[in-house]
Amino acid sequence: MPSLATVIVLAVVVIIVAAIIISRVKARKKGESGCSCGCSGCAMSDSCHTKKD
Repeated sequence: MPSLATVIVLAVVVIIVAAIIISRVKARKKGESGCSCGCSGCAMSDSCHTKKD
């Protein structure tokens, strides 16, 4: 049986990972890039920001 401290640490890590995943999904839905360093000189900007017709 794992100790209470191990369970608490595991729960905190799971919450942090879930928060990161949720924030990345929300940012992606808004159209924000994944690298957060700007798109002016990025070679992959066409794949991140496709034009909608």
